[in-house]
Formats: sequence, structure tokens, C-alpha cells
Amino acid sequence: MCGESGHILANCTEILGVNPGGGRQMKDIKTEADHYIYLSPPRKILNMILFDTRTTVGSVTNWAILGLILIVVSAAMLNTIDAYYQQWGDAINRFETWVLYGFAVEYVLRVYAARNRWHYIRSFNGMVDLVTILPLIIVGDAFVIVRLLRLARVIRVAISFPVVRSLFASLKGSIRLLMGVLGTIALISVMVGNIIYILEPQTYSNAFEGVWWSVVTMSTVGYGDFVPQTAAGKVLATGLIMSGICMFAMVTAVISVKVGRMINNSSNCKACRHSLSPDYLYCPHCAHAQQQALPGAIADDDA
Repeated sequence: MCGESGHILANCTEILGVNPGGGRQMKDIKTEADHYIYLSPPRKILNMILFDTRTTVGSVTNWAILGLILIVVSAAMLNTIDAYYQQWGDAINRFETWVLYGFAVEYVLRVYAARNRWHYIRSFNGMVDLVTILPLIIVGDAFVIVRLLRLARVIRVAISFPVVRSLFASLKGSIRLLMGVLGTIALISVMVGNIIYILEPQTYSNAFEGVWWSVVTMSTVGYGDFVPQTAAGKVLATGLIMSGICMFAMVTAVISVKVGRMINNSSNCKACRHSLSPDYLYCPHCAHAQQQALPGAIADDDA
């Protein structure tokens, strides 16, 4: 049907988002008009309040939740001091419980209001929101896991900032490389840790202490809790330090390159929508003038 005339073909390609030249146009930059498409009125209102930080009410709501999380985290830290715990411990615990109930209601509303509920549930933010309310399900304050789950609120504070989210998003393409480098560091640490234990059993009581010393030495931290005493151990430590400098430099280089690309490709061409640096006067892909390049798009959690 699309081949009956050039006019119909143009309309079809515009609707489907397909470039006649072979490429697919960028449709991920959403406008105010299509952000709430296909949502019922109640979901539209809740989506604006909970997800859309471009609106005043959405921005105020998310900043208020962020402030509440900071208050709860600060109160939980104060509760670890004996003087404050004896005086305010019960009140702080009740306050945390009520805030947890509030977070549970917020999570249910976010799932209901999301444009793509399954996408939000599986997203990193959705996982963090779910982990935040898990202490309500796990009974007992003495469990270590309950206290660890409370730290998820700190993660939620961090990912609330677009810069942090963009940083983690920029590292997605280098996960395999980073895991390879870190895996190599782990293998070297295990191997050298066992060797130093064989060479100096009087200094290292077991192989795990040798691995700990190996990791500390490779990272060039050098706590000084374990120090080689023999000449062979010192030679091994020297080689470990040199290899550690090289290996950790690779990790730093990978992260630096990705962050640099994130900073330099923070805009989009007005014509072809390719990512480019805001300093470019012309797009290197289509040669279009870039005096007013579009800001880069950040994927929504409920997209």
C-alpha cells in the first residue's frame, strides 16, 4: 500500500519512523505531547506527579521524596549513637516504619502510573524502589539483611541526580571489558596470595591473608598490616606493585574514555539526531549547522 505513490510513501515512512535512505529515525526524544499518550486521566496525573520532572509538580514531588530519604538516612545514623538511641530510639524506629509504609504506597502508585509497567519494574530505579520497601516484608529489626536493605535509600538518592544516571549509563558498553580487567586482578591476587603464603608461612597464617595482602599491594594502598620479610617475598611484592599500577590504570582509562564520550556527546543534531559535542558548529554526520543543538535525551524509567 505504501508503494502506490510517492506521497503515500512519505506519509508511511513518517508514521513508521523509517528513513527512506535505509536508517531509522531517532524516536526516543519525547515531547510534552506524546509523554502521556495512551494513559487514562488518573494515570496521566500520577505519571506527571511521580515521573515527569519537567513539570513543577513532578519536580517538587521528587525533590520532596529525596529530602525525606535524606532525613530518614540521617535519623537512622543518629540511631546508632547510644546517647541518641536511648532518648530517641523508639521515636526514630516508628518514624522509619511510617516512612516505609509511605514508600510502599509510592511504589504501588509508580507501578500503576508507569507508561510501561513491566519496564519500570525491571528498571534499575524500579528494583531500588522495591528493595527499599523489603524491610516491611522481612520481620525483625535484628537481621543484618534488614539493615543492609535500608542502605538502598542511599542508592536512591544517588540515582536521583541525572549526572549519576548518565555516568552509569555511559559504562554499559564497557561492562565486559571492566569485568575482564577486574577478573584478571582477582586471578593474580589469588595466585600471588598463595605463593606468598608458601614463601612466608610465618608471616601469613593462611592463604586468605596472602590474598588480602595481594589485593592491598596491587591497589598500592599498603595498609602495612602484612609486610614481606624475605628477599623472595619483597621481589614478589615489587612485581605485584608494578602489575597493579598497570591493571588499575586500565580500569581508570576505560572509565575516563566513557565519561569523556558522555560529556562530549551530550547534544543531538537538529537534523539527523546523532549524538555530538555541543562545541561542534556543524554536524559531522550531515553537515547541518549546530548553533542550537538539541540537548541529549535521557531514557525515562517508565518509557
